Amino acid sequence: MQLAAEEKDGRSDRKAAAWASWLIAPALYLIAAIILYSRFLAHPNRGVPGGADGLLYAWYFEHIEQSIIHLSNPFFTTALNAPDGVNIMWNTSVFAVGVLLAPLTATIGPVATTNVALTLAPVLSATTAFYALRRLTGTVWGAALGAALYGFGPYFQGQAGHLHMIVAFFPPLLLLIGHEWLVSQHRTPVRTGIKLGVLTGLALLASEEIVALSAVLAVFAVLFLAALFPGEVAPRIRYASHALGVGLATAVALAGIPLGYQFFGPQALPGGVLPSSQKLDLAGLVRPGELQRFASAADIAANRAFPANVVENTGYLGWPLLALVFGIIGWLLARGERFALWWFLTFAITVVFALGPKIEINGADAGWGPWAVMRSLPLMDGAVAVRFTLCTTLLVALLLAWALARVAGAALVAGVAAAGVAFVPLLPADRYDAMLILKTPRFFTTSAVDVIEPGSAVVLLPRGGSPDVQAAGMLWQMRTDLRFKIIGGYSVINDHGQMTYIAPDPPFAQVLQQVGDSGVQASQPVLGGARASIGASGVRYIVITDQQLNAGLVAEAAHRMTGCVIRPVADVQLCTIPPTA
Repeated sequence: MQLAAEEKDGRSDRKAAAWASWLIAPALYLIAAIILYSRFLAHPNRGVPGGADGLLYAWYFEHIEQSIIHLSNPFFTTALNAPDGVNIMWNTSVFAVGVLLAPLTATIGPVATTNVALTLAPVLSATTAFYALRRLTGTVWGAALGAALYGFGPYFQGQAGHLHMIVAFFPPLLLLIGHEWLVSQHRTPVRTGIKLGVLTGLALLASEEIVALSAVLAVFAVLFLAALFPGEVAPRIRYASHALGVGLATAVALAGIPLGYQFFGPQALPGGVLPSSQKLDLAGLVRPGELQRFASAADIAANRAFPANVVENTGYLGWPLLALVFGIIGWLLARGERFALWWFLTFAITVVFALGPKIEINGADAGWGPWAVMRSLPLMDGAVAVRFTLCTTLLVALLLAWALARVAGAALVAGVAAAGVAFVPLLPADRYDAMLILKTPRFFTTSAVDVIEPGSAVVLLPRGGSPDVQAAGMLWQMRTDLRFKIIGGYSVINDHGQMTYIAPDPPFAQVLQQVGDSGVQASQPVLGGARASIGASGVRYIVITDQQLNAGLVAEAAHRMTGCVIRPVADVQLCTIPPTA
């Protein structure tokens, strides 16, 4: 009896230890994220990370929640850029995340939900990486360290305000399922294909860009694998083809309708998004910038001259980590592991793609790179080359876990210590504190806004070409649960077949803004010439907030142009446009 009890207690202890080994690392990732985003979590409705970009995610969350409540089309809306509207699927709407968090959005509001989502995104990314790396290598320490690098390394430090780029669960899980699909093949092809399809479909509804970058890299990774293990191709190709077919069918079933709206629905962008010049300078791998704590003035100055801006300059690994990486590669090659060759080739192509179409080394032109050819493929021209560093980081994480899985005892302790030392140069300069403070006129947060008929098109003043100014209007609209539509806005917008982030205002709105900016009243011919654009825009109201310069002159111009009677409502001046204007 006593022995049986002791065996039972032993089994319970082992089970608890096993659970702890899976949960401790994610718990530490959560603590790290809370610390990094603590300024936002302390006042979740006061501001958002990422400036105007942060408000975009909040607006999409509100739109998705309202679409669910009212059973309306979530993939297209005229609430922005009225009357033409916006194709939501061409935007970084993190649609799947918005649907998942819709109850939270309804409870605490879209701004607070955005701050929660941004806090949890690196935790999700690191946790999925930990799960994948541990399943692939069997090591706890290596998986935990590698996943920390993946979820919280220099890539995260730069992209921390871009939710669609840090909801990065897809690459590590693709690595894990890809191993099952091409290497182990220990499940049925149907089961593997369904997992691959579900993962891809959900990821397409969270971040199409991450899926696209991962898919490009996966093609080359598979080619390198086949070249290094040619004798393994024929026995596995039937299984792989079957699983791939099932996976494609599953992904289309999940994401086919949203993607159909994206490419064939209203306000689709046949030419895709605008090309990006953001790319990695090769020296950026070893020269720290403003994102890193230990960066000299010379290194910071050099980084500012690199082709990627501060936010996108996410390729830094540092000499210590690179030395450790190449030391591991040499050690694995000496052991005869062809994995090291596969890893090196895949890592190299990732770095080369991140360098963009024209390679630069410490600011010097080094000629054309292979991305110049790759970007000619359909829709690839809009890919941001430097963001391949997400995959670079995952590959380094995989190598660390792979190596630490092959040592034990004192060698394991030494390996963990070496990785810890190599991580020191990667420490961030500070918590993520780039907050956009949100200020909303009282009109939009009280019953005063009820004077605006639901669904009406509204011009909000001030206006202008700044994303922050445009996003402020979107915030005021959010505060009313999208009660009204707005002219313009900050988003990916179709402007006569071309992509723009801020749609041109109709002439009458341009005149009002010019009056406010210049402090000079518009002439009667100018007002008369702009008057015709009012009817075409469908605008019913002009709201002049207390943030508008020369508000009195703007109100006078609105009255002369539309015939409306300007009246104060709460802390704004309201122009209700007569039907005949």
